[in-house]
Amino acid sequence: MRKSTFSRTELSRAFGIDMATLGTGSAGTGFSFGKVGPGVTSEPHRHDESEAFVVLAGAGKVTTDLEEISVKAGDVVLFDPFEAHVLRNDGDEDLDFVDVYWRNGKAALDAAAKVATPRRPIFVFSTPPTPNGDLHLGHLSGPYLGADVYTRFLRMKGAEAYHLTGSDDYQSYVATRADADESTPAKVARHYADEIRTTLALLDCEVHSFLPTLGDDAYAEFQAACFRSLLSSTAVDPRESPALFEAVTGDYLYEPDVSGLCPDCGGSAGGNICEECGAPNLCHDLGAVRSRHSAEAPVFGSVRRAELALERCYVNIDRHLRASGAPVRIMDLFARLRQRGDLSLPITHPSDWGLLAEGFPGQVIWVWPEMAFGFLYKIQALARLLGRDWNAATPSNDWQIVHFFGFDNSFYHALLYPAVYAEVFSNWTPRIRYHVNEFYLLDGQKFSTSRGHAVWGKEVLGQKTVDAVRLHLGLTRPEGERTNFTLDALRRTENELFQGIWLNWLDALHGEIKQDFGGCVPDAGDWAPADRAFFARIEIHRAAMERAYSDDGFSVRRAAAQACDFVRDCVIYRQTQDYAAARRLYPARTRTSLALQATAATILAQTLAPLMPRFASTLARGIDGVSTETWPTSVRRLAPGTIFDLTPVLGFYARSDNPILNDQQAV
Repeated sequence: MRKSTFSRTELSRAFGIDMATLGTGSAGTGFSFGKVGPGVTSEPHRHDESEAFVVLAGAGKVTTDLEEISVKAGDVVLFDPFEAHVLRNDGDEDLDFVDVYWRNGKAALDAAAKVATPRRPIFVFSTPPTPNGDLHLGHLSGPYLGADVYTRFLRMKGAEAYHLTGSDDYQSYVATRADADESTPAKVARHYADEIRTTLALLDCEVHSFLPTLGDDAYAEFQAACFRSLLSSTAVDPRESPALFEAVTGDYLYEPDVSGLCPDCGGSAGGNICEECGAPNLCHDLGAVRSRHSAEAPVFGSVRRAELALERCYVNIDRHLRASGAPVRIMDLFARLRQRGDLSLPITHPSDWGLLAEGFPGQVIWVWPEMAFGFLYKIQALARLLGRDWNAATPSNDWQIVHFFGFDNSFYHALLYPAVYAEVFSNWTPRIRYHVNEFYLLDGQKFSTSRGHAVWGKEVLGQKTVDAVRLHLGLTRPEGERTNFTLDALRRTENELFQGIWLNWLDALHGEIKQDFGGCVPDAGDWAPADRAFFARIEIHRAAMERAYSDDGFSVRRAAAQACDFVRDCVIYRQTQDYAAARRLYPARTRTSLALQATAATILAQTLAPLMPRFASTLARGIDGVSTETWPTSVRRLAPGTIFDLTPVLGFYARSDNPILNDQQAV
């Protein structure tokens, strides 16, 4: 027997509330006392222990990844390992509770391996492309392929998931392109929005709502209402502050107008954001600042703009990042930003292109806060198509939002947007997940539209090449590190890997089943240890692909590599069975080998549906009764007698329809 005593006056802060350790028991069990004051909310967190809250006094709410429940004295709430949880006191008295936690290694591993399907509607956003040019492979490899793969998988799992995007029409870069083309921003935006939609379709990128914002009066009205609400918040002030102006014309300079050295990392940076380190800048604080318009150094002056005092939003941003489980790369960006101290960020700019900022004549709403509210408007626009009641003005805590974007947009998506959401929608707690990619390089250098250093999507995408392109972009996708693209490597993926290994294996399997069993899958006969091991590896592949597509372990690169490894495994297994004399003398072993390979081809089609949807569906059409609409929950052998005719897939992919991929000479 052991006894411990604590004092309510000797509590310490932990997870944002007052806690005191009561002691530990056997098998790693721990006990703590907690006090949550009126109006206080604990910090979101998750851990590998199982945990129980025993409420002693008071009342409040417990929020997890999946739901929110009310609790009062006498209630006991149990949490599984890794289940995020928040305790909020919405009463007038202290909420007292005892926290009991214990470690269970098996339960933790089971929870880590579990792939859950969210019950709420999921809105997957690929960052809206700027319609100042078409999409190149640098663009496609990141947000657009990632969001498409992710959404397709969720829908296969039965989730209500939608992929949304649209043209970012009011970007300052659109006006810059219009100047270069001697056109108007509106014409440029409309033209390239159409080109972008065409390219996404060529990529087999399924977008459930692509929303251009130009000319949408309801969109402009919604943005004006959000801006008025933002102006009334305590974090926004009208301020006269330093700004840059063109030396020759006196024009106001920001974003694409200027470049220099980042005040955070010292590297080369554009106006308002550093692509290298992700940190924002104010243009006037750039080192060695240059104007795009002339060789003259910009002139320093001042202008009155609406400014967001970002440091007043740090508590809300921090809470959001903890709850979202944001990547450490984003957490590091936020930590570096806080080290810089106060940061007052202009959210209006003098310009004749954009949505007018009420109360600031001659200025427009900065496009990045506009985009934050634009995501909510896109949900409402989708609702109109589906006959749902989702309202942008009253976002729901039931919504799950997932953002796909490049790291250079991390500040906007993960720090600025949660900040302005908290100021405008005080009753909304956004549920947002973030999937970030790094830069995709072309021959070792950044893709660049302005320098013409790019391979455009339309150059390599076609009906017969789209699967090889998606496979290659998956294998080389810049996840956690920059990766490199070359046309020669893409050709090798198409000709040596997809055609030379994948289709050759399927062709041989098709030929044997047609010749020996009339095009029907045989029943298995005698099973050797190698057959049992191969059968087990099919399930290992299915589970690995499920993990690679799921939110917790999402990685297109891992899924693509896993698929390649699995096909190579199938080829090796086939080669170990392919001996003519043994086939004649031991036909029962041959039947087992062919039955297992047919099962492997089926699982390959189903697990490739998110990554290579065209190839997957074409392959599945050749196997009677197989669908790529739902995710396989386990591996089951095909029923004996199942028609197995791969003529559709072998005929369709007989040769590439793209001269660039067939041409062995560099372009």
